[in-house]
Amino acid sequence: MPKFISEKIEVLKDEKLRLPLSFLWRGKEYKIKEVIESRADWGFSKGAPKRKNWRLRHHRNYYKVKTENDEIFEMYLDRKTKKDQGEWILYQMLN
Repeated sequence: MPKFISEKIEVLKDEKLRLPLSFLWRGKEYKIKEVIESRADWGFSKGAPKRKNWRLRHHRNYYKVKTENDEIFEMYLDRKTKKDQGEWILYQMLN
């Protein structure tokens, strides 16, 4: 059963591949063994007005990862703007 988390985390990523290598959550470092899945989300929020505007879109990159301890998490990078580095959110624990 998935466990909803939705907390900011610090992520160390491979700059060349742009993939997360590890993350720090609640004072503990989790090393990523495998990126199981990655996807981009440019959709709109459920409460967005009927007349859509590109500025209201999400700009997120989601990653489903497996840690060295075989824990599976879903996280995303909320990019916001091109100039902004964005922020990483640990979305949920899947096992």
